[in-house]
Amino acid sequence: MEHVAPHTRLSRVLDWCESQAATDLHVQADRPFCIRVHGRLLRVSPAQWAPLDDRELYEWLREAFAAATSDRIESNQEVDLSFYHGKQRYRANFSKQMGRQSFSFRLVPQQRLKLQDLQLPTSLRDIIQDPRGLVLVTGPTGQGKSTTLRALIQEINETQAARIITIEDPIEYVFEEARAQFEQREVGIDTDSFADGIRNAMRQDPNVIFVGEIRDRESIFAAMQAAETGHLVLTTLHADSVAQAIARIREYYPSSEQANISSLLARNLNTIACQRLLPNVHGTRTPCLELLKRDAGIQEAIQSNNLALLTGIVEVSVNQGMHTFDQYLLELLAAGIVTEVTARQYAVNRHKLDLNLRGIVTQTAILKPDPGR
Repeated sequence: MEHVAPHTRLSRVLDWCESQAATDLHVQADRPFCIRVHGRLLRVSPAQWAPLDDRELYEWLREAFAAATSDRIESNQEVDLSFYHGKQRYRANFSKQMGRQSFSFRLVPQQRLKLQDLQLPTSLRDIIQDPRGLVLVTGPTGQGKSTTLRALIQEINETQAARIITIEDPIEYVFEEARAQFEQREVGIDTDSFADGIRNAMRQDPNVIFVGEIRDRESIFAAMQAAETGHLVLTTLHADSVAQAIARIREYYPSSEQANISSLLARNLNTIACQRLLPNVHGTRTPCLELLKRDAGIQEAIQSNNLALLTGIVEVSVNQGMHTFDQYLLELLAAGIVTEVTARQYAVNRHKLDLNLRGIVTQTAILKPDPGR
């Protein structure tokens, strides 16, 4: 595993970023540094850290990383890797823009975060009680999907005697075994692709398979096969709603194969949790979730590709543990966690939210009171 050499210039920048509670650092040649704090992108004053030209940037990287790593960064257009800075672990992407070097680092929390630590409803524990099936956590980039899945896997680790195989690109969080046994594999080092990793994992006696991301038809099909053969498969997908998640999976396949994919999804999809992080009244961010769980109505809508029905089914199935993004948003507003301005800004259906706020529409409470949320 790569480590940033201590007492280097890059190490000092990362020390400063950590003191600012920054989750991301973005550096481009000849431009000011940028960091992200609680979801807000901030430009770093040149008085704090002066912009680097291309030569200086490469000097920083050669000083901080092993020679083989810095050579790979310089010679390739794009490089993904993870590294340690002290005890902190980072996910990194090195790329070229307009022929000049740039990079983006993201801090990967290494503490044993649990659902309540992440302000997530403890009802999400129900997701991991099924011994088989496909669980998708979706949402835009940077909305905490991987962090939520790590919390779910940590919950399994602490409560179940299970064998867990993870397939990641790159490995971000290194689990410490509690009741579970782990095998963590990295694409490009331990396996050639996500699809190969999933197929081989099925022959390694897993109870749970975690796939960092499904991003092509081969990995999607392999994940669904693993779920169908009796494994619990957890993974992420970029989608803004539960309906869009199903549609995106279908779009990876030609029209002649989409009916078969819908059948596989209808049989094997356990849960879709669509997540976004919203600014809260404390100046940090709180997750807001849309949650779909498989039942007869959901299965029929997916099987027949009537995806427009999904939101309505979810909305009326609160007693079965489902809820829409806007229903959860109203709960956060009622609990004083987000402001009305934030609720209106992020609502999917602003007109219906307005009716709820005026008392014209009522809804069933979704979540039990949780003072820690």
